[in-house]
Amino acid sequence: MSTSSPQSVPPAGAAGSVQVVEASGSNSALTATGNDTNALSKVDVVEKLQSEGGEDEGPKQDARFWLVYVAICTALLLAALDITSVSTAAPTIVSQLHGEDFTWVSTAYTLASAACLPMSGKLAQIFGRRSTMLGALLIFAVGSAVSGAAKSMTMLIVGRAIQGVGGGGIQSLTNIITADLVPLSKRGKFIAITTMMFAIGSLTGPFIAGGLAQDATWRWLFYMNLPICGVSTVLVFLFLRLHTPSGNLWLKLRNLDWIGNILIIGSTCAILLGLTWGGVTFAWDSRQVLACLIVGFVILIFAGIYEARWAKQPTIPMIILSRRMSLVGYLGLFIQNFLMIASGFYLPTWFQSVRLAGPLKSGVDLLPLCLSISPGAIIQGVVVAKTGRYHLLLIIGWILCVVGTALLAIQKRNTPFAVLEVGQYIQGIGIGLANALYFPTLAEVPVEQNASALAFFTFLRAFSQAWGVAIGGTILQNQLQAKLPAALLESVPQGAQLAYSIIPQIKTLPPALQEEVRTAFAESLSFMFKIMAGFSGLGLVSIAFIRDVPLKSETDKKWALKEREREREREEGNGADEKGVAEGEGIEDKSPVGVTES
Repeated sequence: MSTSSPQSVPPAGAAGSVQVVEASGSNSALTATGNDTNALSKVDVVEKLQSEGGEDEGPKQDARFWLVYVAICTALLLAALDITSVSTAAPTIVSQLHGEDFTWVSTAYTLASAACLPMSGKLAQIFGRRSTMLGALLIFAVGSAVSGAAKSMTMLIVGRAIQGVGGGGIQSLTNIITADLVPLSKRGKFIAITTMMFAIGSLTGPFIAGGLAQDATWRWLFYMNLPICGVSTVLVFLFLRLHTPSGNLWLKLRNLDWIGNILIIGSTCAILLGLTWGGVTFAWDSRQVLACLIVGFVILIFAGIYEARWAKQPTIPMIILSRRMSLVGYLGLFIQNFLMIASGFYLPTWFQSVRLAGPLKSGVDLLPLCLSISPGAIIQGVVVAKTGRYHLLLIIGWILCVVGTALLAIQKRNTPFAVLEVGQYIQGIGIGLANALYFPTLAEVPVEQNASALAFFTFLRAFSQAWGVAIGGTILQNQLQAKLPAALLESVPQGAQLAYSIIPQIKTLPPALQEEVRTAFAESLSFMFKIMAGFSGLGLVSIAFIRDVPLKSETDKKWALKEREREREREEGNGADEKGVAEGEGIEDKSPVGVTES
């Protein structure tokens, strides 16, 4: 959701000023600056702004606006690409660095990214959007440089963890800044673009990595981030001018919810670590995995209690979880991303095990899914922007998800590849349309909680993707154990992930045994996609609890107030005629995107 531009309203008879951080409706928030402690009534400010301006259309979408938007979307693409890219380059990296803990190369990024996501929203509130985004870009670039220059597996893992912190911040801040610059009623097409960037990055990461590892060097998978991050950093620094809260560094640090963040980060790391280890490094019923999951969920429950009862400035305000539509929207968001990452992760496994495709060819075979998500996202963005309605889009989207996933689930060993292609296209369009979940999830959230709500939205997306990989891997592992020949199972080290241990051997097996193994993989993956189809059905059922909330409402008017409103207040403070100010006479908005920093 978008936060409105801050407005300065000088209180009568006071030195200092009062800044309206969010103003309109009953959810406005005021923060005092300077030495003034006399704040204007929220109602007074709201009535004044509404009487002067009507509905606000946000900053002018000129060249400066698009430069900023391109910069943050490009950074988002890089952050999403690095989530999945290293998996394809694994054999090359392991052979050069002589390491055995390769799973940590992926895990370090995922853990760091997801764990820091909720905190990013609060940092954006306290330190401002531009400073937080620049910090995230810098951290991501440093992590990329360390990863690219890695001389050992340990150095690579450290670099990936640094990358993850920056990548998580980029994901969250992209959504928050988009909400600041574009009012909700016009945000559909922009959400479509950011969703498309994230999907393209996540799903084409293995394909790009495979090409670099095969034809060039895996180090360029990280080095290529540096010049692009540099350009994004310059554009954000020069053109993104949003409000920066006043106050010294110490006071800002005191406002952070330190206990809440420690609890959230600790619980997230424990749960994701258990999910990563389960069925791969350790058995799911091992004490290591069970300890991580149990301790993680206990800490998470305590974190929720602490945030609800004791936190003065909670990282995850309970009000963003108090609306029925928001809760149902979050459930749908979880299932949508669970489904997208599971399909993107395990379809290449199908191509390599059943169709005997190489890493690069399996990336090409995944293109129908990658290419179809974008049109679906664009369609929902345009429709919501034009009509303000999303319920029907969600119904159609989830029906397509169910149908497409079902087509993937009915695959047999000799099913024509065209059926797989059609299934990917249908599922991809459905996933793209389901991005309309953004609107019911955030539509009823109070304006002053936009940054926290969007940070939680992004966190849940990352969290659900970890579950998609883990649950899909568990189903596949259990099915392969039941269907693969016993003699072949005995040749795999205990505790190893069967799929990735056996796939490199398939082409060297005798024809009869090879056919048996390929059939076992086809049946196991088919069963996994049947479970995914069931989750899609749950997403479809959840739509019954969602309704269209008009986006052209009073709530919509208070988001993305223009710079000219601030200029009006300044003119009024200098004795300008109130009527002339209300009509915007002689006032020209020459500020950069958003509101100039105070």
